[in-house]
Amino acid sequence: PQYAARCKILINHAHLDMTPLLQWELKCLPLAVGWFESAKPCTTLSIYEDDLSRQVLDEPEEVYQSRVLTVLYEFVRGVPKKVLERRDELALVAVYDDKIAVVEEEKKRIQEDVESRKRKITQLEEENKRLRGIVETVRNALD
Repeated sequence: PQYAARCKILINHAHLDMTPLLQWELKCLPLAVGWFESAKPCTTLSIYEDDLSRQVLDEPEEVYQSRVLTVLYEFVRGVPKKVLERRDELALVAVYDDKIAVVEEEKKRIQEDVESRKRKITQLEEENKRLRGIVETVRNALD
């Protein structure tokens, strides 16, 4: 009952025409993919009546995946310019992500270098303090 409409659509339509959805360009693509994912239980559909089972639909996984790929292909073919724009946008985002990662890595390296230098300065100040104490002791001994 939950999937009745989806199951009827899959049983009665071997091919789902996505052309009407192309007016919204790629905005409906996730909806179409989600619809197919939620319709997956309909690939094996049995009806039980009076202790008898009758299999209405038994679609192999390959056939079902082929239907999904056909829908994806129709979207790509229907709005190729948008697909290419999105691909370019994603490539640009990937480049910026790479640059951000490089900058963050450099920032981390610089912070570690600064911390290392601070520790070294602290050590040198302690050594300087110790040596001043020795020099002061020697001066006092000579006087």
